[in-house]
Order: sequence, then C-alpha cells, then structure tokens
Amino acid sequence: MRSAGRLISRGICTRCTCTGQRRAFASAPLNKLHHSKLTFSQLTRAGTAPHALARSWRQYTLAASVDQTTAGFKATIGLELHVQLLAAQKLFSAASAKWNEPPNTNVNVADAGFPGALPQLNPECVQLAARAILALNGQIQLRSAFDRKHYFYADQPLGYQITQQLHPIGRGGYVDLGLLDGLEYVKRIGIHQLQLEQDTAKSIHGVYPGHVLVDLNRAGVALIEIVSKPDVDTADEAVMYVRKMQNLLRHIGVSNCNMEEGSLRCDVNVSVYRDGEDRLSGTRCELKNLNSLKVIRGAVNAEISRQIAVVQRGDNVEQETRGYDAQSETTFVTRTKEAAPDYRYMPEPDVPEIHINESWITRLRKTLPETPEAVMSRMMSQYGLAQEDVETMLGEPGCTAFFEQAVVGRDPKRVLSWITSEVFGQLAYRSQRLADSLLTVPQFTQIIDALSSDAITPGQAKQLLIEFMDGEQRTVDKLIAAHGWEVISDDGKLRVISKQLLDTHPKEVARYLKGQTRRLNFFVGKLMQATNGQAKPQNASEIMKELLEARR
Repeated sequence: MRSAGRLISRGICTRCTCTGQRRAFASAPLNKLHHSKLTFSQLTRAGTAPHALARSWRQYTLAASVDQTTAGFKATIGLELHVQLLAAQKLFSAASAKWNEPPNTNVNVADAGFPGALPQLNPECVQLAARAILALNGQIQLRSAFDRKHYFYADQPLGYQITQQLHPIGRGGYVDLGLLDGLEYVKRIGIHQLQLEQDTAKSIHGVYPGHVLVDLNRAGVALIEIVSKPDVDTADEAVMYVRKMQNLLRHIGVSNCNMEEGSLRCDVNVSVYRDGEDRLSGTRCELKNLNSLKVIRGAVNAEISRQIAVVQRGDNVEQETRGYDAQSETTFVTRTKEAAPDYRYMPEPDVPEIHINESWITRLRKTLPETPEAVMSRMMSQYGLAQEDVETMLGEPGCTAFFEQAVVGRDPKRVLSWITSEVFGQLAYRSQRLADSLLTVPQFTQIIDALSSDAITPGQAKQLLIEFMDGEQRTVDKLIAAHGWEVISDDGKLRVISKQLLDTHPKEVARYLKGQTRRLNFFVGKLMQATNGQAKPQNASEIMKELLEARR
C-alpha cells in the first residue's frame, strides 16, 4: 500500500452496502482499511505516508464511530437560509446595497434609525423574492405584511428588525434531490415559507481593545429567509440541499449566494429520535451561522452524535442555540432556552401590506429561465458535456447562455475549456462576475475562430482575451494586424529561417540525429521565437522535422 488514496465527497464503499451512514471513500486502500483490523501505525509501517493518511484515517474512524453510536437513532433536520438579494438598493431605502465598500458610506437616515425616518419598500426586492418562490414551486401570497421583531444589539440600529414572520410573501414549495445531486435515492425537501426581511449591520471586533465597531453599510440590505420543513435526515442531504439552493438562486438571478462573503448564511435545527418513534419527538437545538458547506456537514454530524450520546446516558437534550468549533469538531452552547429573547412581534405600522394579483404572477412566471436540472440534462445530451462541467457553468450566472451562444458551429469541448479555464481565470483575477465583465460573445468567438484556424497562437489568444476584458473594442483581425501577428504562410521563408537555425546550433542537430528526437521541440521553439509567433506551430514542426531528417 503506497498511498492512502483520495477521499471523494460523493463516494461510497465499493465492497459492501454499508447500511447507515454513507461512507466518503472509494479508493482501494481505504476500502481495505474499512474491511480490515489494521491500525493507523500498522498502515504507516506498511509504507503509507503518515501525512497522506492522517486526514483519511481521522475521517474514516469518525464515520465508523458514527455508524456504531447512531444505531437505533435517526435525525430530524430543518434549515433556515438567509439569502442576500441582488437588488441595487436596500429593502426600505434608496441607499446602495453594496455593503462591502468603505465603512458607513452606503447608509441613509432610515437605515441608521434616525427618529422620524420612514421606510419605503423597494419593489425590486419584492420581484426577486417572488422569482425565488416560483422557482421553488411555491405559492406567492396575494396578501403579505411586515412585522417588527424586537431585540437590542449594536448591529440593529432600529432596535427591531422588519421581517415577515406572520404573513410571509411565499408559502410551500419543495426541492427535489436525486442522482444528479449525488444522492443515490430521490428525496423531496419541503419549503415551509419564504419571507422578506432586513439584514443587520456588521460588527467588527478586535480593532480597538474593549470596543466594537459598527459598519452600517449592510444594515437594511434585503434578505429572503427560506425556511425548510424538517424533512432532512442526514448531513449529506443538508449539504446537497444548500448546494442546490445556491445553484438555483444564482441561475435565476436572485442572489450570488457566496457563503464566504455572507451572501448566504445558514442556520440548522437538529433533533434525534429513536427508530420507530415520531420524527418530531426529539428536542430541537439550533446551530447558528454556519458559513460553508464543509462546516454545515461537520456541525450537523457533530450535533447528531452529541444528542445521541446525551440520550444514551439517560439525560434529556436541552433546547438551546449552539455554535460549531471546526477545530475540535464539536458544538458548544451559545444561548439556553431560558435566555432566549422574547421578540414581541407586532405588525409593522410604517410599511403597507403587499397586494399582488394573478396577472402579475403570470407575467413574472414567463420570465423564469429553464430550471438548472433541465439545463444540465439537455446540455449533457446535446453537447456531450460531463455533469461536473455543466455544474461549473451553472455556478456562474449567465454562463450557460454565454456558452450556448458561443458554441454554435464550434467544438463544444474547446469552447467549454476556454470558458472554464481562461475566462474564469481572468474573472477570478479581477474579482468579477461574467455578467459584469466587458467581454462579449462575439469577441470571445472571434478568439476561438482565430485560434482554430491557426491565425493566432494560444498565447496570443490569451493576450487578446485580456485586452477584451480590459475594454478593447477593435476586432481580432485589427488587433492581429496592430500587434504584427499575421501568420507567415510562405513556406519558402520559413525554410530559410529554419536552415539558419540548424546551422547556428550544430550540437543540437547532432543530438537529434543520434536519436534524441525531442530536440525537435527545441528547434520548433526557436523558429516560433524567430518569427515572433507568426508561424503556424504545426507547419513549423513539419518543416523543421523535414530539414533535420534531410541531414542524416
């Protein structure tokens, strides 16, 4: 056994059914580990590098211990997703919703809670929330209203949050998980409700000892809270549900759902019950502020194990709010039931009710794009793409449409490769989204066509891509002429340059003639350099090989 193999997030054991928790290893070494009694030290003595095996061993033993301790128990899980909307302005003010600009620059008197400042509902936020409801197969409520949720904290300048706890804009709906999501069975996760609400300000700790700074840029930014029904059974299902929500909401243009920047935040409610009991019989604990898919999986598994251990000791699980420590892989108490605040919900007197008619809903429904599942199935079939490639494009809003416009009459694999490697690379470097980029489909296709016809080299194509994304408006043909990149199609001229290069490097010629055929690449490179990249690489290789062979 030379290596520990690689963990794969969606793999299962390949040697048995392993009922219960799904296992995250499919490599031969870890399958052997799973069905053997080898210890970690025995494996390392057998030749497996400790640094390569340590992480795999820890996850294996954790999964094995979960299998043993969860026997006879099941979990009930519900999720609350707080999703920041892609609205230009805040929910109840005209201030910009760009919260990540210099502190306290995008804020007005309504966001800051000045006396007498009244909120005014942003209709764009209503439309985005309604799009999300329709995409989730839910029902837009013809009448909805706002409430005040009272609590006092430095990041809540009003002293209350305006939300829709009692009369939300959306109810019902569902998300289906299945094979395309990495699940080996079909599972429907119901949606309880979807509500509009304000985000809080951002508290900044540690700048000045003993003080907390507050940035009001985020105060009042529009959120939707999506509350699922307690239909989730495992951490894997929870992660797949959140990932699918990310893809869906990005695809329909509701949110960018970037967990790393807080555009999507997740709270999870977890309880356990004995097999055969009612699935809602357990005591619920809430895990707050889980900010990545990895953290969600770890926190849910850790909390399930903790609650089972409590029940097995004969104790009662206390209802409380908990956090998650990723280092120790444990959850910890942040607030008990007794300390939970009374939010004293009351109708919001300063914001009128929202009344929506059926004709508006019908018009909005017609604007929704094809669902991500339909897009994935169609593109895999129509263009012969792998599922992972389509998933990658679905994760970037507008990318599938960009691809389908660009691929007409062109090689799908080449177009895909350039989008996911070169274009995405430039977007990452510039911290941009494709929808915000200056690159157009005609410009991109000009690059692909010039590259396919050998009018430019791959390096020159990358340079053109950079120029287009910087705002260049000239066509590829004009840029080729401006850079002096016209292809040398005169073979006679290339032969003259090639002969000069062979005469200049007699030692390299001798090495080639002695059997070091890779020296051909040396001469091709020299020829490309001598022609400033204006020779076709294939043509250069053929001519150089012919001249070298003639010297035998």
